[in-house]
Amino acid sequence: MKTFSFIHTADRHLDSPFKGISEINEEIIDLCIEKQIDFLLIVGDIYDGSDRSLRAQLRFRDSLKRLSDAGIKAFIVHGNHDPLNGWSANLDWPKNVYIFNGKSMEKVSIEKDGEEIAQLYGISFHNREINTNLTNKFPKISQSKKALFSIGMLHCNVGTNTGHELYAPCTLQDLITRNFDYWALGHVHKKAIINGDNPLVIYPGNPQGLHPKETGARGCFLVNVDENGESTAEFIEVDSIRWFVEELSIDSLYTEQELISKVHTYIEKTRKEAKGHPSICRIILTGRSGMHSSIARKGVLDDILKDIREDEEGEKQFVWIESIEDYTNPEIDRKSLLERKDFIGDLVKLFEEFSHDENKIAELKETLDPLFTSPSGRKLLEPINDEDFLDLLKKTETVCLDKLIGGELS
Repeated sequence: MKTFSFIHTADRHLDSPFKGISEINEEIIDLCIEKQIDFLLIVGDIYDGSDRSLRAQLRFRDSLKRLSDAGIKAFIVHGNHDPLNGWSANLDWPKNVYIFNGKSMEKVSIEKDGEEIAQLYGISFHNREINTNLTNKFPKISQSKKALFSIGMLHCNVGTNTGHELYAPCTLQDLITRNFDYWALGHVHKKAIINGDNPLVIYPGNPQGLHPKETGARGCFLVNVDENGESTAEFIEVDSIRWFVEELSIDSLYTEQELISKVHTYIEKTRKEAKGHPSICRIILTGRSGMHSSIARKGVLDDILKDIREDEEGEKQFVWIESIEDYTNPEIDRKSLLERKDFIGDLVKLFEEFSHDENKIAELKETLDPLFTSPSGRKLLEPINDEDFLDLLKKTETVCLDKLIGGELS
């Protein structure tokens, strides 16, 4: 068989809230043309919402036209964020673009120089809430009759521990038993090769981190298939901006200048780690020192943030500090507070119990649940996991002790 290559990407989320990185990622288009691949697979969540903007659709169409003009085919399935029943403008799409429907699984033959080289199977999300196992719609290919390289395209959740909503849930075994050669998946934003051989089963992750929790390099997979039908996958970084989250301890700091200097040192460290990429960073201040009371003063961190941002103006490889969050604590002798026989001692004991008793944490979360589930709460608050809940408890304790003891903690 002829050798061929393709690029596998997913989860671009055009129109995402962070406008600085909401445009189409042209690096992938450039990569397709540079590598002279035969086709591009885009596996869902091209757009961030079902009612995508006209601008995003026009930019996406224009990018695909560049591929079509270069003779490169593009095959697309839609996911839970951009289901087919969402609003779409009536646009003329390039001739080399194929969009899979959402009613049934479709099979498409791919040719190169007039010779069939692969069979592609895929299905889009017709609507957002797909809670059934879509792998049941894909055929089981007989190994004895198999002649061409077979690829499945599916926006889905493999397993239960992916950190994403369980749309189109399935198991790895569901995919393997179809006897395909490659499964091009979408939905999970962190790259993962969940099966490394026969078949390759890959989440490419998203090509651009969208918020501070999506740190690290982002990109797509370049897949090469040789004359024996053996495939190899190479991850290629294509992100325009890289996210970083860093905890900086104030334990050994005594002045505002020392804090500012420590942040500048971190910025230079990040600039090196980003390897030419502009960066957006969230700094989380932790630890205990006499600096806590100064940091907690209204406006202090805002002024430090503005000063640091001004220093970055004009930098080509900028490191933009998105926020500085205060998780510091005052210098206290916690043991002595626990031994106190007054309200403050009782309060510290209460927080201590909450921090180490899962049942008490569950009870407290249940008590607070109406805040998150009420109509107003759902609009303003996001669900909170146990780790973030414990962080919130610690911050609450610090605020309470600051108010109650005040100058004693300085």
